[in-house]
Amino acid sequence: MLDAGTLPADYRDSLSRWRCESATFRMNVALSELPRFSATSGYDNAEHLTAGIIMAPSLGYMDRAYAEARLNGMSRAPIVEMLIPSTIDVSLSPRGAHVASLFCQHFAYQLPNGQTWDDAARDTASQRVIDTVTRFAPNFRSSIIGLSALSPLDLEQRFGLIGGDIFHGALGLDQLWAARPVLGYGDYRTPVRGLFLCGSGAHPGGGVSGIPGFNAARVMVGKR
Repeated sequence: MLDAGTLPADYRDSLSRWRCESATFRMNVALSELPRFSATSGYDNAEHLTAGIIMAPSLGYMDRAYAEARLNGMSRAPIVEMLIPSTIDVSLSPRGAHVASLFCQHFAYQLPNGQTWDDAARDTASQRVIDTVTRFAPNFRSSIIGLSALSPLDLEQRFGLIGGDIFHGALGLDQLWAARPVLGYGDYRTPVRGLFLCGSGAHPGGGVSGIPGFNAARVMVGKR
């Protein structure tokens, strides 16, 4: 957005080391029926379907998903969080049908051995996600009417998220709090007068909270 020459050298150098890659794979699916999770007894009490459903049954499971993605670029058994908004807003789908959003980890932006997301990797990842959900909800695969899959590369190309990073920067200890995005500029200000940061790249980072924008607005009006 700015010519590099408008920024001080130390600020520019710090930003050049900013790490962006969240290992996120996103899927949206249209379903002919609600998932029937084997851990539940049926539909008599389906309140669990109105909340976020995380398929990651143990710390060991999550550790294996991460380690395998580091080695092979994606996990055979990924971490999947499912949201089914049509259980809350019935206008999102025809009567009896539903739509679901799947937030999946871990899937590397750069794949090993010369693979790219433009090859068959997207389809492979989609099938692994579907296989994972079906292990927890056996009717899931057969209920899919249609789907849209977005790899980390798709997220970058379609939405401008560098490295497919939905958090606008890795949430490591060196990129949090007063160091987000640069030490000395953790207060939403930048070296450019009148230019403030108000997105996920500012404290406290990603997630649908609105807190970076709220805090930046307070700085702009002089309340901080």
